[in-house]
Amino acid sequence: METISTRARMFLAKLNTMTIGDPEAQMSMHEVGQALGLDKNEAGQMAETLFMAGYAELKTLSGGIGITAQGLEELGVSPVVSEAASPDQTLGDKPVLEGPCLETVTRVLDDIKAALPDKGLSYDQLNETMTDIKTIEVQLLSCRPKTSVIREVFRSLGQALDVPGFSMIKSRLDQLISNH
Repeated sequence: METISTRARMFLAKLNTMTIGDPEAQMSMHEVGQALGLDKNEAGQMAETLFMAGYAELKTLSGGIGITAQGLEELGVSPVVSEAASPDQTLGDKPVLEGPCLETVTRVLDDIKAALPDKGLSYDQLNETMTDIKTIEVQLLSCRPKTSVIREVFRSLGQALDVPGFSMIKSRLDQLISNH
């Protein structure tokens, strides 16, 4: 693989952040560039550099790009593994969360918090989302965190995050709140 400039590496890192490390996700190259203070031409040049190095790929003709497995490797990041098949990826039907379910809830909250700054939510959307996150965090402080409370707050979060840029997180939330 080709060595890329520091600016191209910053662009790749921002693409990784904005797509939450998911090689299936896409983001506008112009939005990635804008987040770094680049104009459309500069963003296009950075994206082209990453395409040629194999670190990113063009997903749509309108400029939707995604990070590749090689791009993740270049950043030293593991690809997002589809968690849909894992049995601990639902909250289940027990009244109290325990074990792997608690770890999963914490990971999902961390992913949501990491994605928030880059997605351009309105003040009201951000306020609602942060309130829901804090509600779950308070519930997790309990020695017996209630599954039903966390499920309902995740349902609320899923509705609040049913906006462009959050499709992967929305899917994870939907999977998590299912009973099976």
